[in-house]
Amino acid sequence: MRIAHEMAAKHDLEIIGFDTAGVDEDTVREIAGAVDDLLAKYSIPLRGIEIAESRDGAAPGRSLTGAARQGQPGPPAPWLVLDRAAITNSDPPPGPARPMAWRRRNRHPYADRPVYVMIVREFGRALDAAGNFRARQEAQRVLIAESLRGGGSFEHALLDPGAALVDGFTEVELRRAKAGQLAKMLHGVLVKMAHAVPIDSAKPSSERESMSR
Repeated sequence: MRIAHEMAAKHDLEIIGFDTAGVDEDTVREIAGAVDDLLAKYSIPLRGIEIAESRDGAAPGRSLTGAARQGQPGPPAPWLVLDRAAITNSDPPPGPARPMAWRRRNRHPYADRPVYVMIVREFGRALDAAGNFRARQEAQRVLIAESLRGGGSFEHALLDPGAALVDGFTEVELRRAKAGQLAKMLHGVLVKMAHAVPIDSAKPSSERESMSR
């Protein structure tokens, strides 16, 4: 709990379920490390992290629950919601939720860090929520265009652009330059629509104004 509270204080987050989930110290450190990495790159108004029970095998559904209580205009700040069973067992994400590209390659660099992968995926969902899900329409156009060109695609992509965005974001964050072109396009759409400009590429406002003239 000390590690969890330090993470919460550092990023001004609420935390729920860490005291009852039965997660070990290494798992909490992995969660904190992943959150540090992602929030250092993408500035989104993350509300908190919850470890919750899944219902009937489905993922927990807080994502926006509770965030709307802030009473602030615009999209509510999202949560990262982690499945209690998965986080305590440290199991990798189930097959259908993993990018097809991963299954066509050898083990990816984070194969032995399923908790880190889980946080990256949840952060992708948080980016989608932070952008009020506007990225999905643009993702649908990208997916259709790639399909018509005979390009690569993610499983379930055309039917579920939200899942495709998460897959694309995850692949790029984990594989970097080795990620597929479609994954890179979806990653770009998600980040753009969330207004989560990578901090290391942000320019001073005066410079941005001069460039826009």
